[in-house]
Amino acid sequence: MKQLTLLLVLIAPFILLLSSCKEAPTGDTRVEINMDSVRAEINELESRFAAASNAKDVDGVAAYYTSDAQSMAPGEPTWVGIDAIKAGIKKDMDSDTTGSTVAFTTTGVWAGGDYATETGTIKVTGKDGSTVYTGKYMTLFELRDGKYVAIRDIWNSDAPERPAATPVAQ
Repeated sequence: MKQLTLLLVLIAPFILLLSSCKEAPTGDTRVEINMDSVRAEINELESRFAAASNAKDVDGVAAYYTSDAQSMAPGEPTWVGIDAIKAGIKKDMDSDTTGSTVAFTTTGVWAGGDYATETGTIKVTGKDGSTVYTGKYMTLFELRDGKYVAIRDIWNSDAPERPAATPVAQ
């Protein structure tokens, strides 16, 4: 009897352990992402951004961003939140006295889970057709309510950085 009790005490935990194990999931559980669809959606966002920018429509440009987005404009502290982003957009629009237009070209899109990243180029053209500015950008999008929205972006110029002014030696 003591041997049977000892055997049950030793074996019972293993039986409980084995019976509580769940079957491990099999196969890949990742959701397939249609990159053509993601790229098309992001290209449409860029087209609307450019159209709003060219129309000097601050709210139209701001529609690209989430309320908690951050935008890293060149030569400025990060614009945090939609109010700061709108203020930065307005400042940029107000500083353009030449009537230039902007165009974006997507150079890459990558997506996984609820996020997509886009890289691209910027070209600003003057009224006379001359190139005023070229640059590049990167935007991080998040899928919210079934649509991609910009949560972070950064851009800068292709022009070399100008050195800071230095005093002339006497």
